[in-house]
Amino acid sequence: MMWMAVSQAGIFVTQFTATVIIARLLNPYEMGVFAAGLAVVGLLAVVRNLGLGSYVIRAPALTPALMETTFTINALLALLIAAMVAGLSVLGGALLGEPGVRTVMLAIAPVPLLSILEFRPATVMERQGKFGGIAAVNVLRAGTAAVLSVGMALEGHSYMSLAYGQLAGAAVGAVGFNVIGWRHASLRVGLANWRDVVRYGLHMLAISGISAAAVRLAELALARLLGLVALGIYSRAGGVANMVWENVHLIVSRALFVDLAEQQRRGISLRDTYLRVTALATAVLWPAFAGLAVLSGPIILLLYGPQWVEAQVTLSLLALSSMTSAAMIAAGAVLVVTGRTGEQARFEAMRSAAGLAMFLSGCMFGLEWAAAARIVDGLLTYAIYRRLVQQMSGTRGSDFTPIFLRSAVLTGVAVGPAFAVMAWHGWAPEAPPGALGLAVLAGVLAWAGLLYRMRHPLLAEAIWWLRRVRARLVARHAR
Repeated sequence: MMWMAVSQAGIFVTQFTATVIIARLLNPYEMGVFAAGLAVVGLLAVVRNLGLGSYVIRAPALTPALMETTFTINALLALLIAAMVAGLSVLGGALLGEPGVRTVMLAIAPVPLLSILEFRPATVMERQGKFGGIAAVNVLRAGTAAVLSVGMALEGHSYMSLAYGQLAGAAVGAVGFNVIGWRHASLRVGLANWRDVVRYGLHMLAISGISAAAVRLAELALARLLGLVALGIYSRAGGVANMVWENVHLIVSRALFVDLAEQQRRGISLRDTYLRVTALATAVLWPAFAGLAVLSGPIILLLYGPQWVEAQVTLSLLALSSMTSAAMIAAGAVLVVTGRTGEQARFEAMRSAAGLAMFLSGCMFGLEWAAAARIVDGLLTYAIYRRLVQQMSGTRGSDFTPIFLRSAVLTGVAVGPAFAVMAWHGWAPEAPPGALGLAVLAGVLAWAGLLYRMRHPLLAEAIWWLRRVRARLVARHAR
């Protein structure tokens, strides 16, 4: 968790800085062109969501035949996707009436091919818990993509700067994992265990693939119905919310998945771990997303400039929708390690279909309505998965009542001062920065004080980490 936190902190700072700079260099239409191209590529890449890495991590034994089979299937899918992206690039441009979409797709087409080279070393390192090396490569990958994207944007390459940045980041990632994990690098192929791998992969494809396809289809529909400018605004607002969610979720889910898989192999109940992670996640993410929703206007204006202020309401709604995801942050890991991917696949198919239908209905009324549909989608997701996750984690509904109540109180205390200032100034993006800064500081201090009064697990976790770091520093100094 510490290695992943350090890694994601570095990636967050890098991506955040690059995002701010690029948003001031590119307009909403240019961002919409790149987002449209990325959406088409993402739609085609759905077939790669077989969860081959998670299959290797949760396997009882790591055999050469297993690695050869998963590597071969991953490579075949990557080759297929690269060919499809290149071949269908013309269709993407024609569908949205923008030739730039075709150019973006062609630039991103080699990315799946580069992922072939990093699959084996990256997956084995993650199974073994070597997150230090993984963190180093991921930071270097993100830094390369950000620097190249900003540099090319400054040189006037418009939306193509983002495409070339992604390609460069993928190349650095492939090289980095093969350098650090050279012991695990190999190009040996085989299909000895293909039936079990494909069966598991189809379940995972139904789980994450359908969801990813629904997201990409929603973006393409938004561009088609409301235009590329609207897609650019939506993607920029979503990028701010996702930057918070993806960094925290990646820290928690990847480290937690390895831990839960080990507990499952040993026959240890997942109850305590699941409840503790839910308490920690909601205590941090609920105040963060609620604060983002309240301060969306000043944040957009400060970071991206006046040309993006139309994203204010959209960002607020997307931030609120992310709060429901925080309540289920460990649900996917629990269902995968307990082998309930079949039920998860059926649930995800229902949720994705309903979510896409609601989003398309929202698009008929405007961008804000489409974003509001994401809130309903999140609540529906929680309702669908709640009982199955509780069953597999050994928890009950009453276990979560005190957790959610504490997190709700923490959220109200943390966001209350900023809410009052924004309401006083009519929710204007130009609200006084000084007053907002004092309000945020007051909220953070009140949140920390309440953590102490509650004896919240988050406080205990922080103290444990501080003592651990101190002990290591003392031991190093003694040597």
